Amino acid sequence: MKLANQTRYSRSIPARLLKEKGYLLPLYYLARLSDLAREGMENSGSYRFADHIYAGQASGRLGLGTLVDKALLSLPACRSFRNRYVHSRDRILEYVRTVRRDEYRILSAPCGLPRDLLEAALDLRKADPLLFGRIRFYGLDIDPAALAEARSMTSGHGFANFEFICADAFDSNAYPPSLDMVTSSGFAEFLEDRDLIRFYTACFAVLRKGGMLVSSATVRNRLSDYMLTNLAELLTHYRDEAALTQIFSRTPFGAIEMRRDAVGYQVLIAANK
Repeated sequence: MKLANQTRYSRSIPARLLKEKGYLLPLYYLARLSDLAREGMENSGSYRFADHIYAGQASGRLGLGTLVDKALLSLPACRSFRNRYVHSRDRILEYVRTVRRDEYRILSAPCGLPRDLLEAALDLRKADPLLFGRIRFYGLDIDPAALAEARSMTSGHGFANFEFICADAFDSNAYPPSLDMVTSSGFAEFLEDRDLIRFYTACFAVLRKGGMLVSSATVRNRLSDYMLTNLAELLTHYRDEAALTQIFSRTPFGAIEMRRDAVGYQVLIAANK
């Protein structure tokens, strides 16, 4: 099964570099000491790659790898990347605290490791147990390995109000009905415009009136894009506010809020039904 974020095209990245850009080989092997870079090289933009940035804990091989990992995590593009999950988590908290519902149904699609849902749940369970008891969290992903790790991640905190669904994010029939929120970060970067429009339209269909889509888009950073493209063959669709305005104009969403994160390489999105 080839997932949408698996963009690597060469059988051997070092062989391609030796043929095309041999001067990058030392950097390639140095970067591989970093757990973050190695995951990106081997598995493109995987859920583990994303969660490594979200968690922000440097790790690697031979000691030096941890230093390389720390340097990568400190790059502007990585710091900005992390802000998209923080945005999603904070939007969940704001929504359930300001919009009155008898019950809340919140979905992450594709969920990978749903750190946004997990941290929101931890905050709510501690701060407002009664409100927390009215929320049902869902994670949907086509990758069984991601779902297994997500189940382990949430059950480790004793949560009984999480449910995970193995399905294609384009299949709105697999979504729970009458959702209050759909969060999706990191999926748009691997979709052509027509597919992103189709995905956002599917999200609109499963939201109830007053529901919200929380998403994001990546703006190109030249250094990070150069490294991702050449060392990891991780090919990304970049979109700024103008491009996103065109995307949303072809969806049923009407009220769209977009803003840049503080670092500047993520457009943070909230779209209301």
